[in-house]
Amino acid sequence: MKKVALFMDGWKRYFTYAWPLGFMQKIKEARADVNLYIFNSNGNWNRDDGYSYGEYNIYNLPELTDFDGIIISVNNIKYPEVTAELLDRIRKSGVPAISLETAFDGLHFVGIDNYDAMYDMTRHMIEKHGAKKVWYLAGPKDNYEAQERCRAFRDCMDEYGLTVDDEDVLFGDFGFNDGVTGFEELLRAHGHTCIKHEKDGPDYGGPAEVYGEITSGSFADSAPNAEASNNEEMDDRRLEEREIVKKILPDAIICANDNLAVGVCNRAEALGLSVPKDFKVTGFDNFDKAAYYTPRITTVSRIREKIGAAAAEIMLNIWAGNNPDTSSYIDYNCIFTESCGCGTDAMLNGRQYLKNYIMGVVEREEIDESTLDFTHLLSKCGDYSGLYPCVQTAYSQAECKKCVMVVDRSLVEMGEAGPTLSAAYDEDVFAVKGYPQRMQIVYRQGIADDGDDTYHSMFPLLDDEAGGNIFLFAPFHFGEKAVGFCCVENGYYLMDKQLWSTVMSEVNVAMINLFNKWRLEQINQELTAISIKDPLTQIYNREGMRQIAARAFDKAAGQGRALLIMFADMDKLKYINDTYGHEYGDKAIRSAARAVAGGGGISSIPVRYGGDEFVSISIYDEAEPPEERKTAILEKAREIASQEKLPFALEFSIGYVITDPDGDKTLEEYVREADHSMYQEKIQRRVSR
Repeated sequence: MKKVALFMDGWKRYFTYAWPLGFMQKIKEARADVNLYIFNSNGNWNRDDGYSYGEYNIYNLPELTDFDGIIISVNNIKYPEVTAELLDRIRKSGVPAISLETAFDGLHFVGIDNYDAMYDMTRHMIEKHGAKKVWYLAGPKDNYEAQERCRAFRDCMDEYGLTVDDEDVLFGDFGFNDGVTGFEELLRAHGHTCIKHEKDGPDYGGPAEVYGEITSGSFADSAPNAEASNNEEMDDRRLEEREIVKKILPDAIICANDNLAVGVCNRAEALGLSVPKDFKVTGFDNFDKAAYYTPRITTVSRIREKIGAAAAEIMLNIWAGNNPDTSSYIDYNCIFTESCGCGTDAMLNGRQYLKNYIMGVVEREEIDESTLDFTHLLSKCGDYSGLYPCVQTAYSQAECKKCVMVVDRSLVEMGEAGPTLSAAYDEDVFAVKGYPQRMQIVYRQGIADDGDDTYHSMFPLLDDEAGGNIFLFAPFHFGEKAVGFCCVENGYYLMDKQLWSTVMSEVNVAMINLFNKWRLEQINQELTAISIKDPLTQIYNREGMRQIAARAFDKAAGQGRALLIMFADMDKLKYINDTYGHEYGDKAIRSAARAVAGGGGISSIPVRYGGDEFVSISIYDEAEPPEERKTAILEKAREIASQEKLPFALEFSIGYVITDPDGDKTLEEYVREADHSMYQEKIQRRVSR
């Protein structure tokens, strides 16, 4: 069986299902034994760099030499260094690799010829429609497709002797709003000032040569007599200004994709302009929004599934020992229609489109309801052990055959003893790059349990005896920190309905919330520990006695067991302070605390009751008389004094009391009795001296 890795980055969380669909269709036609492993990220969706790098880290999961082929679709990757590193790993692996829609040295290329397609589009606008003054919305400057299309536009204009000034070309992004704002930017660059883009109020300001320098962008603020309220007068001014704006407009605006073209047309309509009457517009990609927009957008069509199929054909040829061409171009088709003034050659089935749209809305509502239910279910998970099967429930409903979840061992330990508080804040706890050996399998569905939960590698864990399967991988991360990943097999529903990114995002948020909850609990425990511990001796203070010892007292009484409460007063603290200084006084108190804690027994609760007063509370054992425990404390004190080389004796006066589990005295009352017993001993010692 052959294994192929596909590295993808979604466009604003959009999963390009066409790539794997076309690839697997071709593989099945060829009856080849192949599995596809998709490593999908959504790194360009979030504004936070840490989040983006956390997404892209999924590319570091696989060992590339485990695969027989590699496919990449990296047009959307946010950071050039991420693409460069992935390419470097691929080239060093020696595994045959194919790039979709972007050409790289050393990799096979599959896609349309962006240059030829845009050249044809530009030539059509010049020859058919006589366009001489043309603006160009180019998309992202560092995007391969955008670069090729822009290069073709410039070359074609140059071939026909037409000038393209710097202000005629605008780079940005590929979205609808980029078309709206891009149109406004182009108008500003050619003399119109600060069009105001808002839903309410005046739409735009006047040309600079008419109204002078304008900063507000509002027609009401910029026009003479802006305080005028007469609606007819305002409409006249708008019409007058609109005619001036028309003089700025080019013959055509060519856009690098359909989103931009629809954005331009939409904004033009809002400004009272008409496409193609006032200027012509073209797009690229043949999205639904272009085909069913009014006016219908002139565009370039290509079938994306054919790109995946062509990649599969190249890979099959390579495995067969053939030498396929370095570049493989699929067909494209220029569709010249209403937005460029060509009219439409084909009648679109609008009723069918509306039906599909309505059913899509219904389906989306059902999906949204399911997502809300899933999010609610995740919010009820109190810990990670409850989270993992909850996630699997979502995958089971999506008819995924297998599911495996792997997380950092630190998250596993949170459900057990838990790492230390300092570990929760240590930047080295979670990896920033890659998935280290401490990763652990926490959930597996449809995968044999071999008794070893340590994650070593995806193979043979995800090996299938037969091919024809798709494995989807996505990362779990807290910002840039890698905390694990998830894999499902044959998540066709998740891919087709654009749910994969949504589900993974919800799970990631739930994991972060659980981690923050645990971390808050750790902080609260630490704060509690601080409040009940004596800072000098690190044994319990009186507040600790009230909280900890009181619970032990009540528990012992409930079990019918007696407690031994010892009250120890260190002798001669004033003498030590006066003779040796307070530094030695503090050292004496710390040593005394150690003696009370050590001599009181392993299960005892030691308390610093006051300045030089200590209490020890433990279960009373008739086989060990209180005098023996008292002696143990005194011997421990002499031992510590010798170890610390104290220049004075470490001595105590000690009293004790044994509680009555059937009595009604409180812990404080018993402590006062033990204190009184200690005081009586101190008096006797003084008399004897």
